[in-house]
Amino acid sequence: MKPKHQHSDRDRIWTPEPIVQQLINKIPADLNDSWCDPCYGEGVFYNNFPVNDKVWFEIDKGRDYLTNTQKFDWVVTNIPFSQPKTFIEKMSDDCIKGFGILCLANSMTATRQKMLNNKGLYINSVTTLYIKEWGFGYRTDFYVFTREPNKKYEVIIYG
Repeated sequence: MKPKHQHSDRDRIWTPEPIVQQLINKIPADLNDSWCDPCYGEGVFYNNFPVNDKVWFEIDKGRDYLTNTQKFDWVVTNIPFSQPKTFIEKMSDDCIKGFGILCLANSMTATRQKMLNNKGLYINSVTTLYIKEWGFGYRTDFYVFTREPNKKYEVIIYG
């Protein structure tokens, strides 16, 4: 019997390649930029990075991103849904130009956005996804944060 969704648990949900290709196109990167995929999984993000200067991590393959000390121009991945705070903070610390993060919509709280703004990172774009094969109805978003604010995108955090 084939499983309903293609993932082994809540932290291993594979993003379809056609979706990843569209998401990567949202990253305002230069050809000489360095890229990092903190959660390699099956490599769909990493394999679609448009550069040769790229690095991957995957805890199941003995390469733990959370112990990484390198900096990269772009850090882009589908994070483990059970660890949004840890990955949002680490990715924001490790990026030079920005990061792209696929996560549950409720993972990007106002408090986290404010923390990112205080670090000089601002929402450049948000893409809302519903991937039917994942088999759950939770909204997922792909956020792109950059060092330059997007004047066409407004976030109001009051208080």
